[in-house]
Amino acid sequence: GGGTILAISSDDNNDDSTFQVGDVVVYGTLGAYAQYTLVPVTQLVKVPQNVSLDIAVSCYTQGLTAHYLTTSVHCGMLQTNDWCLIYSVGSGTCQWAAQMAKIQGYKVIGTCSQSKAAAVMQVGACDELIVLKEVEGGMSYSDYGSVDIVGKVMDITNQKGVKCILDGVGKSTVDISLGCLTQRGLYVSFGNASGAVPAFPVLRLNAKSAFVTRPKLKDYVRDEEELMGRWGDIMEWISGGMLKVSVDCVFDLEDVKEGHVYLESGKSKGKILYKI
Repeated sequence: GGGTILAISSDDNNDDSTFQVGDVVVYGTLGAYAQYTLVPVTQLVKVPQNVSLDIAVSCYTQGLTAHYLTTSVHCGMLQTNDWCLIYSVGSGTCQWAAQMAKIQGYKVIGTCSQSKAAAVMQVGACDELIVLKEVEGGMSYSDYGSVDIVGKVMDITNQKGVKCILDGVGKSTVDISLGCLTQRGLYVSFGNASGAVPAFPVLRLNAKSAFVTRPKLKDYVRDEEELMGRWGDIMEWISGGMLKVSVDCVFDLEDVKEGHVYLESGKSKGKILYKI
């Protein structure tokens, strides 16, 4: 959520006066579907004057997640010009991650559904784009079995595979991901859009001496310094025009049901927000 600070409690940890009444801030705590929200100051970040509130709110959870996925989770294993595969770059966290991966100097293979391909190409964050058919039934979700993703990835990388995979899809793509990795590659499973990844024997990693991790945002913003560092990078990239943020729809809070129905349809091409 985001808004303007109306009051700061006297017992809160704000000794250095980082925040003042009247500051415009965003935060990632629960309970944001409300006109007033109580938030610990350690979970607040300021909105720069040259960034609008709707853009800043859009940046918090998905932007911070994309930041740690592209800068920290690989622990230095991913180097400039290495190939990475990022699913579902047409919306959500991976729309950000593809752009941030390019900022870091990586080569990006993205996937998206047919209805989102034009918008992805316009952003230009992917070196190669694999366009997938959509599942039947009027939903805009990608059908990951409609294209031989492993074959296309191997063709693009001269049969070597990718160094890192950012997989927020989960159950539908785990086998594809393991097949696309290069030797000593890293499979990052960070989401369950199609369901949780089922348990599999660690011996499967032996074929390519692969690595796997299942991270979460909380462990990559462990303190105020880490949070502010990531937030500062994101605001700098937005201000400098290096990172493009797409707000798809803004619903009134009274229309929260319609907003969730739209979100679950898979049709969004950017962030969905609620206003009060």
